[in-house]
Amino acid sequence: MVIENNTILYFSGTGNSFQVAKNIKDELGDIHLLNIASLINEEEIIVKSEILGIVFPVYYYSPPLIVKSVVKRLKIDKHTYVFAAATHGATPSDVLVKFDKILKTNGNMLNSGFLIQMPGNYIFNYGAFPKWLQNKLFIKEKKKIKKISMIIKERKNQKCEISKIKIDILVDRILAKSTNKIISNFHISDRNFWVNESCNSCRLCEKICPVNNIEFTQLNKPVWKHKCEQCTACIQFCPNEAIQWGSKTQKRKRYRNPNVTLAELIHKKA
Repeated sequence: MVIENNTILYFSGTGNSFQVAKNIKDELGDIHLLNIASLINEEEIIVKSEILGIVFPVYYYSPPLIVKSVVKRLKIDKHTYVFAAATHGATPSDVLVKFDKILKTNGNMLNSGFLIQMPGNYIFNYGAFPKWLQNKLFIKEKKKIKKISMIIKERKNQKCEISKIKIDILVDRILAKSTNKIISNFHISDRNFWVNESCNSCRLCEKICPVNNIEFTQLNKPVWKHKCEQCTACIQFCPNEAIQWGSKTQKRKRYRNPNVTLAELIHKKA
């Protein structure tokens, strides 16, 4: 596959990273949005565009597994301006520094990297942020996008942003072994999903899963196929809140980015 037009690659479950990608597109103008999940079967991705952006959420101080996998297959022209934006609800550590190292394994590198705090969506650990806090973060996001877009337009080289709370990076280093183990088990950890009697077989979870990880049985109930990316789209968007994760999520508030439509998040199948 060859990318010749200016493009932002994005991966998004509940809409935060898609909102960032879309808002950058609105500021820059002539740039395409491309779902990273649609590239999962591409053996090689040659980039010849003037600009390439990569927008993704932070999971346990790291990029999602699918983002790492696709990025390792990028072959980027040396004249292409490459930027990344990582969305995070909690602590991002130095995720962009790690991301830059992944790019460099294939001879590529970042020209700039930005951290953008958005409402948290990791329902496995906590419920949705209150609305007032969500709105506050959305206002900050819009302001930061304007600054980021000016840097991109001017093709400025800028060091990757890291967490302003230095202890985050220390905690990341201390917990590295345990978090790496958690991340390595992401694909099979979907065995913790189950549905209660509220499931009406609407199949929205199947449609919204970015990696085609859900299918329905003869009993018309969802099953997960062990290639999960932990994006939380299925559990967050279930209209009846029928999908659960272990015993932790039944009373937790769901989160869906209110600035992104469901239609925008119904991913094209890879």
